[in-house]
Amino acid sequence: MNILLSLLLAFGVPAALTYAYHSTLNLAPLPIWLLAVNLMLLALMGKDKFAAKNKLSRTPELTLLLLTFAGGTPGFFLGRWLFAHKKSKVQFNNALYAVLGAQAFCVWWFWSTLWSLI
Repeated sequence: MNILLSLLLAFGVPAALTYAYHSTLNLAPLPIWLLAVNLMLLALMGKDKFAAKNKLSRTPELTLLLLTFAGGTPGFFLGRWLFAHKKSKVQFNNALYAVLGAQAFCVWWFWSTLWSLI
């Protein structure tokens, strides 16, 4: 249940902000989404580091990885640098590199498909 609640909060807040700004101010949804996801991921990294030091409820790693995949890569690396968090865990780092590889593949596929339509 902790993972489900964490995912709901982590994706719900950026989705709500994206919808609100897009519908009221007619702003482009992609930049709003990316900003919201990066800020949410940065906040979750800080919360998780605080929770790790004080033995409180942690943010599931799956939530951090999914937010990273959803466009939060800059926020993740900023949080990793600011809070010195999630640097030494080998299994998490391997999963992070898999996420980065999947992102690179998705960007490559999107651009190659887009250019083939032109």
